[in-house]
Amino acid sequence: MRGNVATTAACAVALIGLASGLASGAAQAQSSAQPAAEFYAGKTVQFMVGYPPSGGFDAYTRVAARFMGKHIPGNPNVIVVNMPGASSLTFVRYLQVRAPKDGTQFGMFNRGLMPKSVLDPKEVGGIDFTKFTWIGSMNSEMAVCYTWGAKGIRNMDDLRKTKFTLGDTSKNSGGYIYTSIVRSLSNDMGKMVLGYATTGDIWLAIERGEVDGNCTVLTSIQTQRPEWLSANKINMLVQFAEKRHKDLPNVPTIFELVTSENERRAINFLIASEEIGRPVMGPPGMERADVLRKAFLDTMKDPEFLAFADKMKMDIDPLSGERAAEIAAAIQNTPKDAVELARQLMD
Repeated sequence: MRGNVATTAACAVALIGLASGLASGAAQAQSSAQPAAEFYAGKTVQFMVGYPPSGGFDAYTRVAARFMGKHIPGNPNVIVVNMPGASSLTFVRYLQVRAPKDGTQFGMFNRGLMPKSVLDPKEVGGIDFTKFTWIGSMNSEMAVCYTWGAKGIRNMDDLRKTKFTLGDTSKNSGGYIYTSIVRSLSNDMGKMVLGYATTGDIWLAIERGEVDGNCTVLTSIQTQRPEWLSANKINMLVQFAEKRHKDLPNVPTIFELVTSENERRAINFLIASEEIGRPVMGPPGMERADVLRKAFLDTMKDPEFLAFADKMKMDIDPLSGERAAEIAAAIQNTPKDAVELARQLMD
């Protein structure tokens, strides 16, 4: 009789668990089926960014968040939340593990983490960027390496003959990738100083003479240090692109400086994420992805948004979430031999 009671109790617990699971599934299905306008009305959406205030990623996030709410059905309040740490890796891990999947949290992160996740999966923590929900990108970027003019390093030939120091945030940053490539071409004359919180901090260090230069995206300099360009305070050494940028006709591309086809493939892998210049994504399995993708692209075409971005001297050249996902997949599936050579360039 006691066994029957135990069996009956176990069955009851199982039934309760089943009912609870069914209820949870039904609630999730009901949530997904709820009209987007009804779901978002009166809510606060968090447009997050993996960096502290200041710097390019924060600036782009704030401008997008300022206008995106009117393009999301239900017109929710959209606020910016900064979650800095390890060049935005802290934020990406949060999205992967803890963020709600209902479409109320998404954000911008450092695209340099994408090749890093393939090169060093242990350090990045086994993150697969093909699993996230891609919303889009605000532009495509092109990286450059430059030195402070007073240092006297005018080009790559000078760099190979002079000891120099380049500043960056961490090994997870995109700048670290470009700096490593440049150092590999400079006969070991270069040193890297890590630990700066933002690009803005690096720029102050350059002006103070603590470091000689930096590798970053061209648009960051154009929008936040335009006087460096107009007054010729810096010397551009190399640009990471297939062909020379219209604003840098006299600066060689990285592919003009390497001769091996294997090196070209490896560098292509390392810089492929630049097409997703200011990437925006949500957690894996996020609901209402299509709604947010449309709202994002509608924001990028909004005349009021474009006028404001132009006033801020921001480059806007959006990519869809679908295209961003394709690029993430291409990076993730890079042939092993190209990845291995890229790893050697990064050492």
